[in-house]
Amino acid sequence: MQVLCNSAMVIVRSKQCIIALLTASALVFVYYTANFSRLSVATVKDTVLHTTEDREQLFTNWTTISASEANNVVLPASFDYRNETFDCKTVVLMDMKFPVCHYTAKTDDTVSGFLLRGIYFEADEIKRFLRLFHLDRQLQMIDIGANVGLYSLPAARVTKVIAVEPNWHSMARLVKAVDLGGISSNITLIHNAVSNVRATFHMGVHPRNQGNAFLINTAKCKATPINLPCNTLSPIRTILLNDLLPLMRSKAALMKVDVEGHEINVFTNPSAGQFFDQVDIPLIFMEWNLCKRHPVHLVQRLLDFFYSRNYAVFELNNFKLKKHYLSWPDNVLFKKLTYLRF
Repeated sequence: MQVLCNSAMVIVRSKQCIIALLTASALVFVYYTANFSRLSVATVKDTVLHTTEDREQLFTNWTTISASEANNVVLPASFDYRNETFDCKTVVLMDMKFPVCHYTAKTDDTVSGFLLRGIYFEADEIKRFLRLFHLDRQLQMIDIGANVGLYSLPAARVTKVIAVEPNWHSMARLVKAVDLGGISSNITLIHNAVSNVRATFHMGVHPRNQGNAFLINTAKCKATPINLPCNTLSPIRTILLNDLLPLMRSKAALMKVDVEGHEINVFTNPSAGQFFDQVDIPLIFMEWNLCKRHPVHLVQRLLDFFYSRNYAVFELNNFKLKKHYLSWPDNVLFKKLTYLRF
């Protein structure tokens, strides 16, 4: 009888020990789980991302920020211009008259420089978009890399627009033009960069071409993607293309993307697949001249993203491109084969 009692006491003590161990383990798990977000953010800010592969490895499945928290939606009525001073010019395009706020020709010799000489940059391409919006009123515009709004401002007069721009100085000009033109209800302005991770990066910009703004992996910009001089812009938070889904006001859209070669990180299955599953995007107008400079496997990943979704690549005159991507023109169309001519 005494042996049985002693055995029972051992069993009871063993159970108590096991329970204590399990409780301690649970407390450790809860501690690290509660602190994971803070640790992740610190890691993001303190790490220099030397290559695209570094960035992908570090941020795989890093989703501590929700889509609603990630999007930095700018409201024109309450926008802080941060002492920005600039001029606005009234332009006419396809019988539409509207303001565009611009840089000086010295600080932006491309888009603003052309505008100040009476030339609307890429006017023919923008007119093609506008005609397609007139043909199909269900389509809205998604402008990734909106700059001062040469595409978004006229598009917002015929359809709904989401305009994403990471350069604060360009966003200030775009917001002012939206406010002056009275089109706030038709356009959603997002002050973010689009990538395959949610994080914070510094940015660089060419001192004489403000549209040439790009993410960098150092605190100070050393050179543009083609080794030209550059200035450093304020840090910017990146979002995924999937994060734009809650802001969509239609299930179909046309897209223009100009993000200085970062397109290879905009269009990945984890970061953009959900968006393309839920929204019909029959046509994407994309700057290609910097994309093709990336390593082959990264360019191929971007191409496979579209090829797997039944897109083909065309030049702007609607001829299908069959040669190697290195010979493609500076701008291309990723287009569903059944879609209309651009």
